Amino acid sequence: MNICVYCASAMGRDEIHVQTARQTGHWIGQAGHRLVYGGACCGTMGVVADAAMEAGAEVHGIIPRFFENYSFEVVHPGLSQLSVVDSMAERKERMVKEADLFVCLPGSYGTLDELFETLALCQLKQIEKPVFLLNTQGFYDPLLLQLDKMQENGFLKEENRKLLQVVGSMEELARRVEEIKEQTR
Repeated sequence: MNICVYCASAMGRDEIHVQTARQTGHWIGQAGHRLVYGGACCGTMGVVADAAMEAGAEVHGIIPRFFENYSFEVVHPGLSQLSVVDSMAERKERMVKEADLFVCLPGSYGTLDELFETLALCQLKQIEKPVFLLNTQGFYDPLLLQLDKMQENGFLKEENRKLLQVVGSMEELARRVEEIKEQTR
């Protein structure tokens, strides 16, 4: 399975999020999956990629060309495959196209942008792929409350709210993905 992970170019302040990124990468490799992600070596993005490769996974990074112009190193140098694209929009499009399912870890604007564009594509039936939010230690609780408020106020249909599958642990995520694999056989 090609698993697209949306996460951060920063490490954050709580070590639990780094550990979760590491666990996610190890699980991808140990389960024989392939990682598709944003191609960076920094933050939890780099942690997921490194852990996946350590566990034997093929890792495909997709990164916009303008990152090559940064004065600091952003592009991960050791990936199985690196695709350089012209824009952030093309990066998202390629990640969505290649993925069989999506996992969102804690992050910021870019992470939420990727998550919500993917959910919008699912809502519009442009893609039919599972989307998981790994809500480590309740990181996304305020966001989930906002989604509930959107549903309560008639802006988000119940069936579309259910497109986002929330899991609280790496173990729960692994179990749910295995269930999906069994259903598709």
